[in-house]
Amino acid sequence: MAYIGRSVNYGNAVTQQIPGNDGPSFTLTYDTTTDGVMISLDGVTQVNGTDFNIAGNALTFTSDVATGITINVIYIGLTLSIGTPGDGTVGLNQLSATGTPSASVVLKGDNSWGTIEGSEITTVGTTFSNYNTISGNTTITTAATKNMFLMGEIAVADTYTWTIAGDGVLQII
Repeated sequence: MAYIGRSVNYGNAVTQQIPGNDGPSFTLTYDTTTDGVMISLDGVTQVNGTDFNIAGNALTFTSDVATGITINVIYIGLTLSIGTPGDGTVGLNQLSATGTPSASVVLKGDNSWGTIEGSEITTVGTTFSNYNTISGNTTITTAATKNMFLMGEIAVADTYTWTIAGDGVLQII
């Protein structure tokens, strides 16, 4: 039967030998996880998660390992540290968004480019900010197929005009 997956890399397994020190705590050469190693004490295999645990490069046994006992660590999997991209190093091509970006659309929470429609208020978790002050001449156009609402106090500053146009419904609550 053919093998499906990444090709096998050949070479020596990474190992580390640590002398016991009458204590439970040891430092590993590499960051890994509890299930990323096989450990034996003088040839006696230890049970991952029962006899020891690993966080980063800190190996902790559930009981002290006596001086004179050799801890043999065989690394099966190492932690992959990708890091944080620097400012300005990730562009639109690195995003897994669908649609086409432009000045008239936004990147929505579902990683798609589009406009935010009034009907999207029915989406669970969607929130909108309200106008608090109209500080310039403003026109809001309602479409016949859309209903809009505003909630709370809205102040029109100075002598500016707030125009509501269109065939839709605007309700102020």
